[in-house]
Amino acid sequence: MEACLNPSAFLWKISMNTVTIGNFDGIHKGHLKVIERARSFGDTGLVCFEPIARQYFSDNSWRRRLTTVAERSDILKKLGIENIHIIPFDAETAEKSPDRFLTELHEWENFSRIVIGYDFHFGRNRSGTVEYLKRWCTSREIDTIIVPPLECDDGPVKSERIRSLLEIGELRSAEKFLGRHYSVTGVVSRGKGQGKLIGFPTLNVRVPGCKLLPEPGSYAGYVDFRGGFMPAAVFVPDSATGPVEAHIVDYRAGDVYGSIMKVSFVEKLRNTASSSSTEELRRLIAGDVESVRQYTTMKERTEDLER
Repeated sequence: MEACLNPSAFLWKISMNTVTIGNFDGIHKGHLKVIERARSFGDTGLVCFEPIARQYFSDNSWRRRLTTVAERSDILKKLGIENIHIIPFDAETAEKSPDRFLTELHEWENFSRIVIGYDFHFGRNRSGTVEYLKRWCTSREIDTIIVPPLECDDGPVKSERIRSLLEIGELRSAEKFLGRHYSVTGVVSRGKGQGKLIGFPTLNVRVPGCKLLPEPGSYAGYVDFRGGFMPAAVFVPDSATGPVEAHIVDYRAGDVYGSIMKVSFVEKLRNTASSSSTEELRRLIAGDVESVRQYTTMKERTEDLER
């Protein structure tokens, strides 16, 4: 299973004229606005933290990451960002003064321009502000670009808004802010085989403990399997740690235990069933599978009309 707290292997020195810095948890549309502004100046280095600050200052029960370190890096590389510098967020980083943090960052990156979001904070107790950064950079003839918030649905697009939406099953709104379906990635492991016994075998995907799971229930979704996206009925248990179960519609996956699999959530179908008999559970899952089929058919027809 992917480790969330071991970024040391990702550290390397880069020297870029332009850098952007932040937690970038989720790589949502607000983050994309910052990244696109930075990339408008040419080659860009991106600096982020691992773990993210909220995770570091919480105990191990904090399970609200929108993207793990590997997911975040994968999304960034698909966007064309190759120069990614991950700073370990540890006790030493947390205690650095704003001046020391910026001085060491500049020595490492040697940047002449920095692009950040409007709400960026850094240094001990978040004492480093956007205004402090501008003064620090101006005194060193470093250009500072502050990107304003991206407004959507009467508020800025922020990671915390997306977390709150996912926790109440509002997949459509979360998708609007992310610019993509929310997904989890994990290792396929053996389960109890209960799905197979009632005619709906599922793949048990164990995601890293820091990852946020949507509200418990049944979802229409997809699995990224063998190079293609396949429709699936996806089940999120009441347990915050999973595993997530996915029944691929009209397809037998075979032996894929130990494989890494990505599961995307599209729409919530129902809440979890409580104290259901085997027959009732079979009926509910059959309904979920039929809903996924109908959604897939409608989507294909829409795409055909748009071609």
